[in-house]
Amino acid sequence: MTADAERERGSYVLVLASVFALALALRLVFLYWSPLPATLDGIEHAAHARDTLATGSLPLQELRADHLTFVGLLAGTGVIVGVAPITLAQPFSALLGAASCLVGMALLHRLCVEMGWPARRTRLATALMGFSLAASGIYLRRTGLPDEELLAHLLIPLLALALHRTLLERDRRWTAVTVGLLAVLPITHTLSTLIALLVVLGVLAVHFARDPTRRTATVGGLLVGGFWAYAFAYYAFAARSGALTVPYVDRVGAFPGLFLAWLVVLALGVLWFQRTSRWSRRTIFLGPIAIAFLVVLTNALRPIFPGTIDTPLPVAVLLVSLLLPAIFASGALSVLAARRSTAVALLALLAAPVVLVAFSLTATLTPEYFGTVMRAQTFAHLPAFALAALTVARLAHPKRIPARTRADRPTATSRVATDGGRVTRRLRRPGVRALLVGLFVVSVLASTPIAYVNLDTGSYPSTTTRSEFRAAAFATDRLAERWTGDHTLTRVASHYHYDGGPASATMYDAREWLRGGPSPCRPALSQRSWTTTGAHFFPAAPETVSQVRYDGWLTRRDQVYTAGGLDPLALTLPRSGATDC
Repeated sequence: MTADAERERGSYVLVLASVFALALALRLVFLYWSPLPATLDGIEHAAHARDTLATGSLPLQELRADHLTFVGLLAGTGVIVGVAPITLAQPFSALLGAASCLVGMALLHRLCVEMGWPARRTRLATALMGFSLAASGIYLRRTGLPDEELLAHLLIPLLALALHRTLLERDRRWTAVTVGLLAVLPITHTLSTLIALLVVLGVLAVHFARDPTRRTATVGGLLVGGFWAYAFAYYAFAARSGALTVPYVDRVGAFPGLFLAWLVVLALGVLWFQRTSRWSRRTIFLGPIAIAFLVVLTNALRPIFPGTIDTPLPVAVLLVSLLLPAIFASGALSVLAARRSTAVALLALLAAPVVLVAFSLTATLTPEYFGTVMRAQTFAHLPAFALAALTVARLAHPKRIPARTRADRPTATSRVATDGGRVTRRLRRPGVRALLVGLFVVSVLASTPIAYVNLDTGSYPSTTTRSEFRAAAFATDRLAERWTGDHTLTRVASHYHYDGGPASATMYDAREWLRGGPSPCRPALSQRSWTTTGAHFFPAAPETVSQVRYDGWLTRRDQVYTAGGLDPLALTLPRSGATDC
């Protein structure tokens, strides 16, 4: 290896290490407020891992069909490091989330090398890509919370690349990697499996259109068709057995014809996208993004999905900052026209979540499909930021390079993708190019706070505090009857503390009182934030109560437990003989 090659490898490793450190640090910020999992699902996973360690086997009767991988990993890691799952869940998830940023960087680095980009430009593109995934608020949120979905953000990009290389080459190692990833995804996360089903279909469509040979049809058909059959057979078996619950699949089953139509759109759309003009690509790319931002802004005024939250104005403003990276991404769409490079994987990774979001929006406007949209759109961030990083790097280093790449013969689109185009030739001043890079970085950083706020209220921190955890434990352990509270408090209790005794939790009485109804005739666990940002009832909108009414309500009840902290709590009981409930 030459000295230049060693120097380049060293600089690339330094970029990887720097991005990983930044990504990990931002995902560990949640620990500043609480050592507990920053999401309610994470508390549930920690409880399942705790029970697994206590009994020596997975509690299948309590698990969903897609909990097996994450719960197993969390329990196994807890044994190795000697830390309780409830404490381990957040740092463990932060490590996995930070690793997903490295996967995105590796994909983009491979694509830049295939296009023959100079080392300096490749390094900048890779660094910007990693920085975007590390700091972008939405992606940071979804890959920083203890949830099985973050594993999919690691696995699905690798699956897209592995299947692409399997169909392109006759290397059995890529086939083995593909089969392994296909096998593990259905037991990892159901929604992510739906994304993966669409991704592999997109990759196969591109390859079969380029090379409609018997091998492509046989190998691709067996892998893709087998994956579809295996996934739905597993979920059907889990649902019939009654041992495991199966989410999301019923949302597809409710509209099979519509879902099939969107599959056709996906297969034909990726082929059309590779062959159409530059302006058509930009229109079809920016159109849905413009609609998405319009939906966000409209949702700030009135919920698009009836019965769900509206978008708090601060959250909407932070989201708008991501419009600039989206515009930058539209400048590199010609890269996706390459049919033999890693761009095939990026195209499929971009198309799959777009199609699933479109299916959800055209199915029915209910809270279930609202949740599908919220989660599915995150998978589009990796390919979108990859394209944005390519554009910014090309603008910052507009040196013309040969159009011929390692993977593709020169075409009109590949020249646009590699030589910088007419726009780049106007950006000769270093100060202007540095300003563009700076604007990109600032726009990404402006969205970072989204990771730490509650999406229904705009308040922070979006985590489970120790006082909430202990109060829910006290109510569950000490009460001899059912009690009421908001979404956060009741879910903490039911996920981690409730063991089948009489002190189960319900949101109904608290929500009715907050809406102006009678005082609960049962114990109630309340928080001071109910008078400011409101009580959480996600996916429904939060409910608030005036300070005067809340204080008066507390004085008319017996307080048996109080706690301070970021958000003071009180557990109260109705007084004997009370007539206001």
